[in-house]
Amino acid sequence: MNLKKLSKKTPVTILRFLIATVPLVWICYSVNWSRLPQTLHSIAWWALPLLFFINFIGILLQGLRWWMLMLPFEPKLSLAKTMAAHFLGLYYSIVLPTSAAQDAVRAGILSKHTKYSLSWASTWVSRLLGLLTLGILSLYGLFGIKPSMLPPYFMESVIITFILIVILVIFSFSKRFTSPIRKTFGRLIPVKILKTIENIREAVYQYRRKKKNLLIVFGVTMIMQIIIFAGSAIVLMGISGKFLLSETLLYLPIIEVICMSIPFTPNGIGFRETMLALMFNQVGLTKEHLAIYIVMCYLLISLKLIGGLPLLINAAIKLGNRNIAQSNDTLPKQY
Repeated sequence: MNLKKLSKKTPVTILRFLIATVPLVWICYSVNWSRLPQTLHSIAWWALPLLFFINFIGILLQGLRWWMLMLPFEPKLSLAKTMAAHFLGLYYSIVLPTSAAQDAVRAGILSKHTKYSLSWASTWVSRLLGLLTLGILSLYGLFGIKPSMLPPYFMESVIITFILIVILVIFSFSKRFTSPIRKTFGRLIPVKILKTIENIREAVYQYRRKKKNLLIVFGVTMIMQIIIFAGSAIVLMGISGKFLLSETLLYLPIIEVICMSIPFTPNGIGFRETMLALMFNQVGLTKEHLAIYIVMCYLLISLKLIGGLPLLINAAIKLGNRNIAQSNDTLPKQY
């Protein structure tokens, strides 16, 4: 039985490995290594520190908006607990497929401190607002570029993607649209799981009464995404000498949406590099610039290691409590 399961998983595992590694091998093969030292020498010294800074600010704002979404329904929920769950989800996302998996981990962790329906509903709403801002920024970048500079049918693809995101947002807050889907698939889902989904669904609907809160969180989300992508454009300028704001706003959000939607490799490895290669080729940057930018993005994984701090703190507390308990056991009993 185990052998059968292993034989079924092996082709998928091999495919994931190939998707994750082949683009990296291709990029390494296509780089002109003799020109790489000169390209490295031309990079602005502030490019890497700026990339770390903007992504760290983005991480903090992600946790803040999640807390802001739950606060109207759970006023006693502390920002510290929310951020601890957020950073733990970030830490586990190093090996989990897509950032959506990170959301699932942190929602599961925080559900121990609040209603599970609220933690999951706020996670879903946070993700929707994130997708919506990505779509808006990508559209903004799209209309800042001449159509002749775009790949065939790319404009139509971006517009269709944005329309699908808007439809998803509308459907998520509308019982009129989701009820038929629930009736259709409800018969195929076990009762216990269906009840859990229903509770989360009802919690999502409650946000319709919190329009002001949603608008504020949407503003925070937009600020966060602008900081990340405009900062990325400045980082690319530090690498290549070209300020490609419209191009960055167009391509990077689309890359994030695709990597988020395809949970196949950890953090979208392989897919992200392939799409970055297409982007760099489209805007006229070299393979050397691409390789440097990818290496810098990989260094950002060290930021996610910060998420392991709550684990270390909990382990230290447990160890301290255990040592205290052992010390008490060894003390002579008083009669």
